[in-house]
Amino acid sequence: MKKSFLLFIIIVCSLITQAQFITYPPELLGGSFNKKLVYDQEFYYPEKAKDFDGECKISFIIDTQGKAYEFIVAKSIHPQLDSAYISLLKHYIWIPGTKDGQVAAMKMHVSRKFKYKKFEKLVKRRGYKIPPNKYIPYDTSLYLFKSDELEKSVVIKYKDKEVKIFDFIRDYIKIPDAALKQGIKGIVELEFVVEASGRINNFKEIQGVGGGCTEEAIRLMQMLQFEPGKQNGKYVRSCYNITVNFGNTRY
Repeated sequence: MKKSFLLFIIIVCSLITQAQFITYPPELLGGSFNKKLVYDQEFYYPEKAKDFDGECKISFIIDTQGKAYEFIVAKSIHPQLDSAYISLLKHYIWIPGTKDGQVAAMKMHVSRKFKYKKFEKLVKRRGYKIPPNKYIPYDTSLYLFKSDELEKSVVIKYKDKEVKIFDFIRDYIKIPDAALKQGIKGIVELEFVVEASGRINNFKEIQGVGGGCTEEAIRLMQMLQFEPGKQNGKYVRSCYNITVNFGNTRY
């Protein structure tokens, strides 16, 4: 018995020691969902590069706060298209990597294939070539403000009319079939980015209950219009948090 316990302790200590030396690279918040969402909203294929297709490779650093910087083009397609790809990467929210159990700055290597014909199809779907911004003047730094840092808060609208967000949720929420069948109830808390353009992306589930409720909460937010918050007289990029209650409370 004593020998078995000692062996167990040795194995556990060995696993803990090994775990301390595992490196986890940075990740894109929200994975493929946010990757596609931000690309579909924000990417622009420069007119001067429309005759150039191919694969672009970029390396950059993600610091301990998730900030991306020091972008280097490892494989170029066209200078303006390279810049457009870097601009896209700056719109994403990154989760820092860890090394030896500690958050650490790390170098990232990413690549993407671009074809102008695919971009033309995207333009038809979304209805614009150059991502529009009707809110002027706006901050171009892409700095992400917290909601309590804004001098003027984000304004919520539906069909161009200002609304109270919880009244809107009460009127338009649809409990998913899976949640109904499984008797799922609870709160979904989301955090997402309101761009200086008013577009929303980079969704993060802070709290979820499953059964398709998170997807329904995102759908509700995507039905709305967001007038971005302001700081120093300019419209800015900021974080927004919302809780959607499924089944426990009436709005």
